Amino acid sequence: MTLNELKIGQSAEIVAVGGEGALRNRLIDMGLIPRTKLTLCKVAPMGDPIEIRIRGYELTLRREDAAGITVALCKADGEAGKTGAKK
Repeated sequence: MTLNELKIGQSAEIVAVGGEGALRNRLIDMGLIPRTKLTLCKVAPMGDPIEIRIRGYELTLRREDAAGITVALCKADGEAGKTGAKK
């Protein structure tokens, strides 16, 4: 599952950050690294961009960029789900 597929209020853990070059480096610099938990907070009225809460702050991303970030849904108890996360 990718970050752009989350529904508002869903929490997930980053499994992998895709992409290449400057964009990938910028996403990593903003704290989007594997094993980091995040929550989808808002979606703009036309569907793009989306706002996530990660590491105690809100971050806005284009859906196109979010599509390159693989996530695993978190269970209610905070553990990673079965969709790609390995422990």
